[in-house]
Amino acid sequence: DNGTPTDPLESGKRKALIVDDDLDLVDLITDGMKADGRFDVRTANNGFDAGMLVREYRPDVIVLDVMLPDINGKGVCQRVRNAGTLDAVKIICISGMVEADKIEELYAAGADDFVQKPFEIDALIDRVCQHLELEA
Repeated sequence: DNGTPTDPLESGKRKALIVDDDLDLVDLITDGMKADGRFDVRTANNGFDAGMLVREYRPDVIVLDVMLPDINGKGVCQRVRNAGTLDAVKIICISGMVEADKIEELYAAGADDFVQKPFEIDALIDRVCQHLELEA
C-alpha cells in the first residue's frame, strides 16, 4: 500500500549486499549465495555505491571488502553504524590483510566478523548463516 517492496519478504530470502572491487570475486560470492537459495543478492563495486544501496536495499548482511578504491571498509562500517536505523545489519569484512591492529579497528568501527582472503565460498556462506541465525 505504501510502496514498500515486499519481494524479499514474500520469498523469505535474506538480503545480502556484496561490496568488492574484484568483479570475479563478486561473481563467485553472488553465484554461491544464489545457489544456496536463501539469499537475494545485490552488489556494489565501491564504497559510494554501497552507501547508496544500503539505504535503499536495507540488507540483512553486508560482505564488505576492506580495500575499496574510494573509501575503506572501516569508513563504510562507521557510516552504516552511524546511520542509526541499520543497527541490525551484519557486516562481514573480507581482506587479505592480517595486521591484528587493523582487524581490531574494523571491529571497533562496527564490523561483526572478519574473513581473511583467500577463502572458500562455502565457508563464507556458513559465516553469513551463523550471523543471520540460519542453518549452515
